[in-house]
Amino acid sequence: MPTQFIDTLRRAGLRITSQRVAVCEFLARAESHPTPSQVYEAVRQAHPEISQATVYNTLNMLRDLGAIVEISAGSEHTHYDPNPFPHINLICLRCSQVTDLQDNLAPDALMDSIFQTTGFRASAFQVQVTGFCPSCQQAKRQEIRSWLRAPSERQDRSATG
Repeated sequence: MPTQFIDTLRRAGLRITSQRVAVCEFLARAESHPTPSQVYEAVRQAHPEISQATVYNTLNMLRDLGAIVEISAGSEHTHYDPNPFPHINLICLRCSQVTDLQDNLAPDALMDSIFQTTGFRASAFQVQVTGFCPSCQQAKRQEIRSWLRAPSERQDRSATG
């Protein structure tokens, strides 16, 4: 339900406009980690009058209030995670896809361990693991194979040409 996001805005004393509600509804339904432009394009379908600035401002407000988490997946690849609770994100360095790790890892236990060891009390916890998704690994292997074949193909073409 978008009520968690709307309630966050309301508790902060912000006006609840139809455009902000539309952004909150989109985030509540999101099953992925949308980029600002994805949020804008989706919300614009129902609210053609919405501006990109309104979407960005609403996302930034929700981020600053701790309702969503901003994930940087490289330059110009900001995503928003509508799940602010401790979990691990896997970020592909090639396609910038962000995926939640569905595992039984215990971020809360790690936060407790950090406190016990250092006295540092974490208010939020976000782990980002970067690497390459299976699709990008396969694409890279194909590129390497193509690159390795290219010199012999060029020699064949020059000999016949």
